[in-house]
Amino acid sequence: MSALSGPEAGRLLAEAHAARAAATLGEAAAPAVPIRALWAHASRKAGAPVDFAVVRALRDDPETAARYRALLSGVAVAHAPFAVAASDGAMTERRVGPYRLSLVAASDGAPPLLVIASEGAPAPKAIEIASGDTRVRLALPEAVEGAQVLALDPADPEAQGAAEAFQDRAAEIFLF
Repeated sequence: MSALSGPEAGRLLAEAHAARAAATLGEAAAPAVPIRALWAHASRKAGAPVDFAVVRALRDDPETAARYRALLSGVAVAHAPFAVAASDGAMTERRVGPYRLSLVAASDGAPPLLVIASEGAPAPKAIEIASGDTRVRLALPEAVEGAQVLALDPADPEAQGAAEAFQDRAAEIFLF
């Protein structure tokens, strides 16, 4: 049996820490959603099916939502609890850990672009944005010269939800 090292060991430690933090948040009473269901939801791939019971609990139960945020915080490569946007009308920018995120409004009917500059950090694989009742997870493309660019097509409800949530000053952003 070989010992784990490097990124794999770090990922396992982060997952264990996140699960422990989420479990201890709900120790006072029986949780509405079991930790394994929250973990399955938190660790799903972008675009994968969701458990609607978990989605309802995240929307309706503040304790479940707090446990879920603790899980995501533990495994995210970067997290902005309540990002504050600076906007000039055409572009919205945010810093999330070592990442600079920009929402660039396109002209001539083209969809807005989400641009993530990694600035020396590894490129994230997915983004989750939470704003009010909206919670959207999108897969991110590979980085090209340190930047990832994702077109947020208004015809795609998830992409449209991400664009709207990103512009909310109270939105919470997780990068994975």
